[in-house]
Parts: sequence; C-alpha cells; structure tokens
Amino acid sequence: MPVYTRSTLVPASAEDLYRFHENPHNLRRISPPGLTILEIRADEIARPGAEFTLAVRQGPFTLHWTGRWETATAPRLLADTGVKCPFALWRHHHIFEPHADGTRMTDRVEFRLPWHLGGPVGDLVCRWLVFPRMFAARHAATRAWFASRGS
Repeated sequence: MPVYTRSTLVPASAEDLYRFHENPHNLRRISPPGLTILEIRADEIARPGAEFTLAVRQGPFTLHWTGRWETATAPRLLADTGVKCPFALWRHHHIFEPHADGTRMTDRVEFRLPWHLGGPVGDLVCRWLVFPRMFAARHAATRAWFASRGS
C-alpha cells in the first residue's frame, strides 16, 4: 500500500494543533491554491465514528468526499478514513509531537487510487507530484496561521 508522509515544525502547542485539525471547517484556512472548499458539513470536535462531508473544486472538477474519524486521541493523534472519496483507500493520520520549537506535525497518508484513475501509476503520481505540493502548501499555511497568532 502506498504511503505518503510529511512533517513540519509549527510554532504552537500540540493541544492547539490538535484542536485546529479536529475541526474540518479549518480546511478553508489551509487549502492549497487552486483548491476551493465549496461546502463542509461536520462537527467542530472529532469523535471516533463521526462522519464529515466536503465538496471541493479543483480546476473544472467538483469532488464530494465523506470521511469518518477513526481515532481522536487528544492531543497527539487524529485519524480519518475516506468513506466515499476519489480513492479506493484513504487513511490520514495527523500526528502531533511536542518539540522544543513548538510541535512536530506529521501527516501520514495511506492511499490507493482505483484502477480507472491510474492504479499503481496514479499512486506514484500522487506520492511524488500531487501530495508533496498539496501538503507543502497546507503545512506552510498552518505554520503561518499559528505564527500570526503567537500561539
């Protein structure tokens, strides 16, 4: 199974980062350029088993996504799974580890594209081209968000 991992240091406590990420409404604050969040339906607090839905536009495409929180262990780990999404498999771990300079935030994504979207070749494209750009933008936006608040 393909896995993508990216970490960054954020000038915030693990508790603050956890609270920020457990609320899917904050996706609007960290979405990369070119991705527009059209709709979010979600609770503001992650609870295992709770679902959230998103409608996003990327270029000419509108994607609908239903996710489910698998794990919500404050303030260290959030994990969500794609229930209905463009991926045959999507499991996203948000990991928060205290660090001398704030918190090391790690996104770890286990994924698989369906065959009609490229299968193994598409998996490689996601892992080496798409995800690095998307998560670099999300991490930069998260750092900027917390730096501007002095958390």
